Amino acid sequence: MAAVAEQTDSRGRGGRVLFQVPFSSPMGDAELARLAHLLDMTTSMAPKMNPDPADPGVARLDRFTGLYLERGEGEGQWILEARTWGRPPSAAVRRWQVRAAQAARALDPSVTVPPAPDGSAPSRSA
Repeated sequence: MAAVAEQTDSRGRGGRVLFQVPFSSPMGDAELARLAHLLDMTTSMAPKMNPDPADPGVARLDRFTGLYLERGEGEGQWILEARTWGRPPSAAVRRWQVRAAQAARALDPSVTVPPAPDGSAPSRSA
């Protein structure tokens, strides 16, 4: 399930965490390509000499906000984490969270998409 959080970034990259969507995937070339396509995400699994906030993937959500692909705790565990350095409207954050959860669900069917605020199922075009 997509977790909603308003916390500082625990990995020391700055910004404020808006939400996290954990999922499982082997994250091979096909999975990376699918995630890149669904989220308009720039991905790079190549090792880097210096830590890079875009490693292994980033998608710009607005001028001050990005969606980051992070490695999870175990093998095949991943997190899509939205971080901001601004004050995005809650409706935009909600749309981003649904979109991230839908993309993660395409790789891991156990991911749940958050329900709409009125309790109905989210639209497929979110």
